[in-house]
Amino acid sequence: MSQHPTAACLRSDRQIAGPIFVVVLLVYGATSAQHVLGGDSGEFATLAATGGVAHPPGYPLYTLVLRALRWLPASEPAHRASLITALIGAANSALCYRASRAWGASQVASATVTFTFAPLTWQLSTSPEAFALNTCVALALVALAAKTPEDPRAALRHAALLALLAGLGISNHHSIVLLAPIGLFAWGASVRASKRPLAAVASSIAALFVGLLPYAYLVYAARNFDPMTTWMWGDTKDLSGLVTHFFRREYGTTQLGISNSPPQISAQLVTFAKATLVDLQGVPLLALVGLLILIRRAKDVRVGFRFRWCMLLTSVVVSGPLFLMRFNTPPRGVGALIVERFYLLPWAILLVACARALDGFAVASLRRVRWLVPAGLAAAMAFVSFDAVREHHRPTVAQYVRNTLALVEPNAILVGGGDHRFGGFLYARLALSERRDVAFVNPVLMLGTWYTPQAEALVGRSLTRPHDQVLNGGLLLGELLATRRPIYLTDWTVDDSRKRIPTYPIGPVMRVVTSFGLVPSPARVYAMNDDVFASFELEATPPRNMHSWHGDIFSSYARPWQSLADAFRVSDPERAERCRQRAAAFAH
Repeated sequence: MSQHPTAACLRSDRQIAGPIFVVVLLVYGATSAQHVLGGDSGEFATLAATGGVAHPPGYPLYTLVLRALRWLPASEPAHRASLITALIGAANSALCYRASRAWGASQVASATVTFTFAPLTWQLSTSPEAFALNTCVALALVALAAKTPEDPRAALRHAALLALLAGLGISNHHSIVLLAPIGLFAWGASVRASKRPLAAVASSIAALFVGLLPYAYLVYAARNFDPMTTWMWGDTKDLSGLVTHFFRREYGTTQLGISNSPPQISAQLVTFAKATLVDLQGVPLLALVGLLILIRRAKDVRVGFRFRWCMLLTSVVVSGPLFLMRFNTPPRGVGALIVERFYLLPWAILLVACARALDGFAVASLRRVRWLVPAGLAAAMAFVSFDAVREHHRPTVAQYVRNTLALVEPNAILVGGGDHRFGGFLYARLALSERRDVAFVNPVLMLGTWYTPQAEALVGRSLTRPHDQVLNGGLLLGELLATRRPIYLTDWTVDDSRKRIPTYPIGPVMRVVTSFGLVPSPARVYAMNDDVFASFELEATPPRNMHSWHGDIFSSYARPWQSLADAFRVSDPERAERCRQRAAAFAH
């Protein structure tokens, strides 16, 4: 079943992989997100512009790539980070082809299985996210794992290169360790083939260490940290803090959220299966049929070759279903957006296996029309996916940040949470230098001891600490009000059973005042909102998915009108109905 390419085929492969890279780069570059988005987009776009430390495990390799290519021309730092990720995504397409060829697939089948234009791949390869780079390292490792060099010196170098890729992968995202079945098998085979196992192990350890060196950047960044100009999650300036960050102790190794929720096993598996079949347009099922055809044709297949393939498929299962079964974030609403990013790794490895299976249909024998197969599939995937990519790249979060900053008074303090809000305001303040007088305080992050000093530096006074992982919201707001700076809530519900907090809605935020006597009348609040909404930059239509990052933003625009509809329900039914209609325009 194995068909390793000859030297002539390798030259031909370069002639195919090159154009694949160029074409994908052109498409990805033209469709890259130009603004800050939801999720981790704001944080990574900020790090690209200013440096610093990302959330655990820190993603130092991706951060260094962003920093190294910050000279690329772009409309703004977020666009530049998207373009850099697009470059990585284009490399993924070429690597998927090369890995498929390394595992014995024909050129046509290798080009056919590319997941370039699957909606999720396209979205995560054209916005600031670390998962494209994770897939890039994984595909390079899988390509190397396809065959063990026969020459002992080449085998020794091969073992060290596998270890180097493992270290680089860990420096970007820990999920690379889920490829241990095929990675360790290939490494062990190379060590044995080197005839010098001790030298091979020693060189591999050294290469692994070199691959992990990007983590030294987290120490450097922490020791040069200034909360007014850079962003840093955690405290990585010493070994203890670095180890805590590396092992994600704030979250838990396989948890995606800081919570004690149990794993969502059945929901994760069902969602992953649906996404795999729909996003990859049934290619895995088609490949299964092709595999059965190949098995019927197979003769005298070596045991070692079969075992290598078993290790590859085991890596798909471990990095996909088994890993997803441990997640404590339900794949629903915004949680689905968090979970689905982890599909890229098993998909990439699965498609390498699918490429060889597709040869069961003998697509390579179609002669002159054979290239219509991959070209047609890529075009079909792009046609189906483009609208989803455009929806994902909406400027909703960027507009919300600009609207809010234009609304609030000088030296205001915004209090709230959500990755999209926190990252969006962080990006505006540090990367764009917009309204640096405005501070954003995230009470959820205050549950970590490292964040409160940063918040105190921003607001200019000491703040309450959590007790038994519970933060006294009323006390925190009292301390912030004591600064005599304007206080706004973006989404945060204050939990204080002793008293109500006097607030009123203005735009997408809630203004906090010191007493209920300072709360304006409903008529006054109506007039204020009428004025601010007239000045807002808003999209013509709400997002299709109101449970997305964009949908959450639109819901905050609906909030003041719904609140006013309730206030006018008895005294002015006609105005109440107008308010309900305005709220409905933002939350269909």
